[in-house]
Amino acid sequence: MLKTEIDYDEMLSVLGRRLQPNAIRKLTTLLGNREVISLAAGAPSFETFPIEELAEISARVIRDRGRFALQYGPTRGQSALVEAVVANLRSRGIESSNPSQIVMTTGSQQGLDLIARVMLDPGDVALVELPSYIGGIIALHNSAAQLAGVRQDDGGIVISDLREKIERLHSEGRRIKCIYTIPNFQNPSGVTLAAERRTELISIADEHDLLIIEDDAYFDLHFTEDASRLVPLAALCPDRVVYLGTYSKVLAPGLRTAWLRAPEKLAAKIELAKEGADLSSSVLDQAIVIEAIRERLIERRLPELRKFYQVRCAAMLDALDRFAPSGSRWTKPAGGFFILMELSVGTDATSMLPDAIDNGVAYVPGQPFFVDGSGANTLRLAYSRETPTAIADGVERMCRVFQNAKAQGQA
Repeated sequence: MLKTEIDYDEMLSVLGRRLQPNAIRKLTTLLGNREVISLAAGAPSFETFPIEELAEISARVIRDRGRFALQYGPTRGQSALVEAVVANLRSRGIESSNPSQIVMTTGSQQGLDLIARVMLDPGDVALVELPSYIGGIIALHNSAAQLAGVRQDDGGIVISDLREKIERLHSEGRRIKCIYTIPNFQNPSGVTLAAERRTELISIADEHDLLIIEDDAYFDLHFTEDASRLVPLAALCPDRVVYLGTYSKVLAPGLRTAWLRAPEKLAAKIELAKEGADLSSSVLDQAIVIEAIRERLIERRLPELRKFYQVRCAAMLDALDRFAPSGSRWTKPAGGFFILMELSVGTDATSMLPDAIDNGVAYVPGQPFFVDGSGANTLRLAYSRETPTAIADGVERMCRVFQNAKAQGQA
């Protein structure tokens, strides 16, 4: 028996007290075990997993190279995979890439966490898009950075608003360290940063001595020729950009294998931070990915993957055209997994979610994606998981809830 009751809150560090739950993962509790059409889950469809091919590769790797693949590995990652990442980056136009700039990570989320911990001091300002990816927001928040939002429109970051925010923050004596952006088919909005704005963004970063964190998880999942030709920010100015990519969207997220490319001095510090976090990412996962690359499994499947998600995106856009309430609008992505829907001003997407779940459909309220507290009338819709038929059914159910709430004066 304990002599005194332990106050665990008093045991927490400043960071421990600051930790916040992921709003998307909290949905799991709200859903319970109910079967619903999920327009919330932003994960790849299990239908896209090359299960048989990966089963054969996994068995072969363990059988033939198990004494290495089941062992600890180098913190930066397996050399063969690092070289494959370098080749991939060069094919994307980041031609100066070399192995000393690469750190393999246990998913892109770890990459974001490591970058934030290495780069940001408490009170530093990180600029993020409005809205922005919750995982990125959490990583930056955990470093005790102050987050300032920059507006987006259909062409991505609004450059005039970015300049205005930088000038205001500097006038207040604030130290701005970085800009976090998802330039291609952004999560949660689905918008893509226009080509001319990419050049302007680099120019602003150079003018104000800022680093850019470029999260390019959806690079390969483009639906149009124009989208396929967009150049990464890291290709325009590799010395100012930390670039993240992943195999989760094009192979399988259970293989927790991603990478970051950073200027060499930063990459060396990120490697040390990772060493203290997990020593190395799974050598087995990396070995499986290496074999998948050697067998051209990812390369062969990309056209099929793009078509798979494009069909589902089209189904959602069509259903929104047919069923969305008046006064609402939504983005029209050229790739990726997401659409951002904006309801009429004064509507609260969070308050209507329980009714939507009762009607057999789930979505993610948009407000947690907005670091300035706005976005109450927005919601993120994912078309990556469900079938086209289920997507249409789910959108109809959801919009019926919105229409009913509007008729009853609740929205």
